[in-house]
Amino acid sequence: MTWQDQLQKGKFRDAEFYTASSDGSIGRRTEVHKYPLRDKPFVEDLGRREREFSLEVYVLGQDYMAARDRLIEAVEKPGPGPLVHHWLGAMDVSVTDCRITESTDRGGFCTFSITFVEAGENTYPAGPADTRIAVDGAADLAIEMEW
Repeated sequence: MTWQDQLQKGKFRDAEFYTASSDGSIGRRTEVHKYPLRDKPFVEDLGRREREFSLEVYVLGQDYMAARDRLIEAVEKPGPGPLVHHWLGAMDVSVTDCRITESTDRGGFCTFSITFVEAGENTYPAGPADTRIAVDGAADLAIEMEW
């Protein structure tokens, strides 16, 4: 199977588009610690970096304005959404930036420069448990039961 056979049609939420190019940032999150009187720093590994992708996409045709408006609506909708990346496949992402370009020289054609970052879950930091409320609730329940 060739690489062309593995390409997928680009889509964000319900808005389809054609992909001209893609670039991204990947790697590790690090903190460089520099110490006096040492020639080499210590690099602390903080985990995998968030994946960020910038796509150059376009819509075209006699009714390109409807496709353009669907993509604008998808980009402006709050929260993360599903992206079908032309080369990387399906993933959940959030839009961090978008630029749109139209020109009378290229009628029926509109380009978007969209930056996506992979969407994660807000699991940390978690607030501490309020033990006072838990104890008060248990005490109220014990009083109500009247042993």
